[in-house]
Amino acid sequence: MARGLRAALILCLIVGVIVGAARSEPPSSTSAAAETAQQAAPKAQDRLLSLVPAVEDGKAPVAEIDDAGTRRLNGRDGRTVALTFDDGPHPEQTPQVLRILRRYDITATFCVVGEMARLYPKLVREIADEGHRLCDHTITHDTSLPDRDPDVIEDEIAGTLDAIEDAVPGVDVPFFRSPGGNFAANVNEIAAEHDQVPLGWSVDPGDWRKPGAHAIHDYVAENVHPGAIVLLHDGGGDRAGTVAALPAIIETLRAAGYEFVLPRG
Repeated sequence: MARGLRAALILCLIVGVIVGAARSEPPSSTSAAAETAQQAAPKAQDRLLSLVPAVEDGKAPVAEIDDAGTRRLNGRDGRTVALTFDDGPHPEQTPQVLRILRRYDITATFCVVGEMARLYPKLVREIADEGHRLCDHTITHDTSLPDRDPDVIEDEIAGTLDAIEDAVPGVDVPFFRSPGGNFAANVNEIAAEHDQVPLGWSVDPGDWRKPGAHAIHDYVAENVHPGAIVLLHDGGGDRAGTVAALPAIIETLRAAGYEFVLPRG
């Protein structure tokens, strides 16, 4: 009997130790991680917003129209920013960009390459149907365009207009963007003959170098200013980083008080 009682007491003692240990056990790693993430979220948002420079509304660091007649700012008042996408349409990346813009109810400008417009006319139509602006980015994306003969420049610009017209009859193409940003008076004059405004940019995160989504986002956030035109790419190579960065760019700039607009013609 004594032995049985002693065994029972020992069992109770072991159970009590186990229960006590369970009650004093720290939170699981999953719970701790979730709590840490919740605490970090406001800090991350503060960090992103802190990247956006405090520039007085209505002032910008570049001329609205440069000496060659290229528009470098979007021409709108206040904290405004225009998104532009080059080198598409691309069969996978352009639809991804369009879905993101649709989700945030934003219109942008797509500078399409004529050869790509010929290959994917349905995407050109989708861009136009969703209220975005189309921009002529030449047929072959010749970065030496200013050095070409006038007839070649004319063919590059007019050929893209023909490709766009075939895809979306009657659509307006108010802008021209010279490949590589190599604008010059001789190129801009021919674009003007087609009623196109040469459209440059003032913020270039170099997304074509594929620096990664975080770097693309942070560069835009650090360099945005009232009237900015942001250069991004939906074609011309792997633009996964650009697609991944786009929602964060939109959310950060909106939180900083920026309105997304189309450039003035």
